[in-house]
Amino acid sequence: MQNVQDFIDRIKSDSHIAHYLSAECDFDLEDKYDLEDDLDYLLDGFRCECKLTPFGSDGSGGVYVLAEDGRVGYIDSEGRSGFAAMNIKDFFGILLCCRMLSDWSDLDFDSIDDFMECVEDKSSPSKDYKERIAKFVSDCGLETEPEKVYEMFRNGVNSQPPLEIKATDDDYEDYEPLFQIG
Repeated sequence: MQNVQDFIDRIKSDSHIAHYLSAECDFDLEDKYDLEDDLDYLLDGFRCECKLTPFGSDGSGGVYVLAEDGRVGYIDSEGRSGFAAMNIKDFFGILLCCRMLSDWSDLDFDSIDDFMECVEDKSSPSKDYKERIAKFVSDCGLETEPEKVYEMFRNGVNSQPPLEIKATDDDYEDYEPLFQIG
């Protein structure tokens, strides 16, 4: 499964997965037009060199975006942005392993030990969710091995060119990088 719409359809077909992604990973599905409005709002007074298509949101005004080259990024409502994954399949593997992407903004991506420590600190989902998540992971062919997820996340964060959002108006400041690039 490589298509964003396939993932969206799969999530919409299972309210438990949609609820888990919302509650534990801060990933919500919204109407296409609402997502476009959210992105337009975040980019008002800014420019981005990549064409971005929003496909999800978080609970505080941030937007998950797909770049034209297939990379997946996140733009938060606090003036930070960054790529997290090289493709949509990697993104959902990372999201399920790491949960809230904004929690990872201070991670040193040159240290797998730091990553593994943070992953171990994440609480395990309940039995009901574990079974549904396992089915979702299997159906979508997602990676769950933490060492491999670390490499996918690291590759996404370090991918070039970075997701840069620059102010076009003196009343604004450029977006800061969401992740520490190493």
